[in-house]
Amino acid sequence: MTTIPPLRREILVAADPGTAFEVFTARIGQWWPVATHSVHGAGGTVALTAGQIVERSASGASSVWGTVTRWEPPSAVAFTWHPGRDASSAGRVTVTFAAAGDQTLVTLEHAGWEVYADPAAARAEYDEGWGEVLGGYRDHIVTSPPVSSPSPSDPGRW
Repeated sequence: MTTIPPLRREILVAADPGTAFEVFTARIGQWWPVATHSVHGAGGTVALTAGQIVERSASGASSVWGTVTRWEPPSAVAFTWHPGRDASSAGRVTVTFAAAGDQTLVTLEHAGWEVYADPAAARAEYDEGWGEVLGGYRDHIVTSPPVSSPSPSDPGRW
């Protein structure tokens, strides 16, 4: 059996790590491209709520995309990843935020390709998709006002 290596994407964003973390997590619904990268399509929303990433369609249908497995603001968040699939066939995504001068290096690693019917094809598709998603995140963060990082003890978040 061939092991497919994790997919790794890095981008620099014009924000400190706390702001970059906050926008990625608490504001995911403002920048995620739901129209092109979702289960239910345009008109819906996505949010991190009660430890899960959840998409809600315009008609009220919901889909859990993943469950948070690591929460370390402002340096890291990790979650299972299975949009449109059963949680038993989830991949794993880790996103880290590291100061890089007056910017933040955001690194996304997506692993666990063996759960897909065609692991190589899934990795190739996500390689393109994560590039588009992270590009939208980077563009959004430029226009986002500074905010404070959420507290890990805030029960409303996780």
